[in-house]
Amino acid sequence: MKNDFTPLIKPDEILKESEIEFLRKKDNKSGFFLILHAWFVILLCISIYSLFPNIITFFLAVILIGGRQLGLAILMHEGAHGLINNKVQTNDFVSQWLCAFPVWLDTYGYRHYHLSHHRHTQKENDPDIGLSKPFPVSKTSFTRKVLRDLSGISGAQQRYELIFNILLNKEVTKETVKNITGFKSKSTLVGILLSNIVILLVMSLFGTWWFYFAFWLLPLFTFYQLFLRIRNIAEHAGVRSDCDDFSNARTTYANIIERALVAPYYVNYHLEHHLLMFIPCYKLKKAHQILLNKGLKEKMEIKTGYISLLKSVLV
Repeated sequence: MKNDFTPLIKPDEILKESEIEFLRKKDNKSGFFLILHAWFVILLCISIYSLFPNIITFFLAVILIGGRQLGLAILMHEGAHGLINNKVQTNDFVSQWLCAFPVWLDTYGYRHYHLSHHRHTQKENDPDIGLSKPFPVSKTSFTRKVLRDLSGISGAQQRYELIFNILLNKEVTKETVKNITGFKSKSTLVGILLSNIVILLVMSLFGTWWFYFAFWLLPLFTFYQLFLRIRNIAEHAGVRSDCDDFSNARTTYANIIERALVAPYYVNYHLEHHLLMFIPCYKLKKAHQILLNKGLKEKMEIKTGYISLLKSVLV
């Protein structure tokens, strides 16, 4: 196994020049629309509960908001790749303030970390190898992880590591932050604080002050964590090969419920994203179809649905 990232496939080896040009082109309106869609769904869920307050609308709102919070993290991932907007400054600003900071993330720290994952996918120096290497795991082990997610333990532990590793260090160097927390600097904490104050104020307008804790922090610390875990498992756990560009990542077909919760904004087309990093997420489905039309399906790592995917990695 090679330790250095050596792509076996180049875009022009599998795509025509016209196809590459089409897939590469970014549409600023589409990028903004996806972000607006995420926030619209969140506010719609809160509004429906405000109009029809009961346990069912409350529970549905928490679950669906958790899915949109994952959606914001996915769109932050788009921003880390520079795929939200053609202008770098606009791309990074929107990614930070409308996607990353609200869900306690940082685009810049994530970018450094994540591009390393692309360079060394499924190799020993892949920073995400710990997410996929343990699989398959027992159903008992997976159940314990799910319970930690839904109880808020995973969320609390991650936020402790992200925030207090910065607060408790007198000097937080750029490399320290990247290696330990994924945060760029202490200014990230300011961004998280300010963005969440705005969310608190907006949610108060839609109901009352406690909406922020019920409809933002609660899903962020529970269902978001679970959906994030399932998404991470789907992308690389149990792949057929760790050195073939067509099988070191996975595409998982998703139904409407899965797209609402664990696979927002085309993130389920993860194999296509690894093969062709320059494609904005709203063109990944088209890229998938192009690859199928070229007769490459047998080479690709594909699963039909997230339930079948989970069954394949649990023993």
